[in-house]
This record gives sequence, C-alpha cells and structure tokens, in this order.
Amino acid sequence: VNMGGDWHMPSYVQIKELIENTISTRTTLDDVSGRLFVSKKDTSKYIFIPAAGLAWDGGVYISGNTGNVWSSMTSPYKASYGLYLHFNLAYAHLCIDNRCYGRSVRGVIG
Repeated sequence: VNMGGDWHMPSYVQIKELIENTISTRTTLDDVSGRLFVSKKDTSKYIFIPAAGLAWDGGVYISGNTGNVWSSMTSPYKASYGLYLHFNLAYAHLCIDNRCYGRSVRGVIG
C-alpha cells in the first residue's frame, strides 16, 4: 500500500513459483549475505534476497544466516499465523509461523 501502484506482498502461489522455478544458491552481494534465485528458464531473470534474519523482542537474530519474507496469506489453520519464504545456508522453502515475529516484507509486481 505504501509503495503504491501495482506493488503488493507476494502471494503463496508466487513464493511457491519462486521456489519451484528457480535455482537458488547462497551468495554475498555487495557484502550482504543472502540467497540468489535464478530462473530455470531464463538465467537473465533473478532476484537476490538478503539473509536479514528475524526480529523479536527488541532484537535481530540469525541475520546473515537465514532470510524470511512474509507472503500475503495467513495460515488456513490460525489467523494469527502467516505463510512465508524461509531460507538458510542449504535450502529455501515455505513455512508457517506466528505473525508477531518481524520478518522481511518484499514488494513485488505482477
């Protein structure tokens, strides 16, 4: 909403598509640790997501090792939980957790 236009939080389908249709590798870009997702069909299309960690109780934890990006979808089982992209040093996958945790928000178009 703050970004205006067609920007929005990624949907569950968009995050699932990112995981299934890219090859992701841990990398560092401009001294920032994160994960690079490169399209399996067109290697000129990619996205870098920093390993920003998790904010909770006034602190930031596991920064540089893990990354988390909220989706726009809450859990179908409990409204206080949400779905998000989680990645660490080895892999990336979808997770569900309490929305009280400070995870990254990454606007997308499309």
